[in-house]
Amino acid sequence: MFEVIFGNKSVEKILIFLFVNGKCYGAQLQRIFSLPLTPLQKVLIRLEEGELISSHYEGKTRVYHFNQGFALMPELLDLLKKAYTLLPPDEKRLFYTTCDYGKQSQSSARRKMSTLLEFWDRLSTVKKLTFSAQSQSKEDLGWNGHGTGEVTVTKEGSNLLLFSEKGFWKGKCSQDINFANVFRWTLDKVSGTITLEHLRRGPSNPVFLFHLAPSTQHSLSSVNSHLCGGDSYMGQVHFDRSGLKLSWRVIGPTKNEEMRYSYV
Repeated sequence: MFEVIFGNKSVEKILIFLFVNGKCYGAQLQRIFSLPLTPLQKVLIRLEEGELISSHYEGKTRVYHFNQGFALMPELLDLLKKAYTLLPPDEKRLFYTTCDYGKQSQSSARRKMSTLLEFWDRLSTVKKLTFSAQSQSKEDLGWNGHGTGEVTVTKEGSNLLLFSEKGFWKGKCSQDINFANVFRWTLDKVSGTITLEHLRRGPSNPVFLFHLAPSTQHSLSSVNSHLCGGDSYMGQVHFDRSGLKLSWRVIGPTKNEEMRYSYV
């Protein structure tokens, strides 16, 4: 799609991947797109020299992200959103696949199950939440703002938790608005995933958001992006003794939104 503009298919893949995920590194792109590593690294270096992207080190890994000081960044993000929404469903999922379900060693499988169960136990202790929502879309959809609330956790068997959330939302008009949401978390030990659903239409007609699976010792990521109409939903959660941090991303023809939840 952008090859005619950039003269390089790898540039298109890198930029769309950064738009969806926020950061990347060379070996990650090589694995996902089955491209040679050296040419990818050369493209990343060229983009950084042109000040379109920047990099930092996470441990020994050089991680790349957009340079927000780039003069045409808002226009570029709008273009990348349009390009992403025009991709076929299978290609959309390719740009957000953080959990590898290939062959695993027994020790790796045990570590992932340990992370899954530790997160599940942590979910049942939640009592409060704060969250913020930010829209990068030109359309005013009322997403921008922040909220606080209380969470009542109800256990329905050993593998199902309901989060009943009530509190106040403050939008751009700075006026408090009452909100109430119910989310359903479902543990599946066989697949090694936890499913998150929104029950705004009732428990018999849930709105599926995504499946989460362990990606590091203290985090889970959606297995791939969930497509609902023209919108893609994806998420990540990080947890420790202090609480849980869940982030969502929704990208669609009229949406480019991010929501960040903090549960304690």
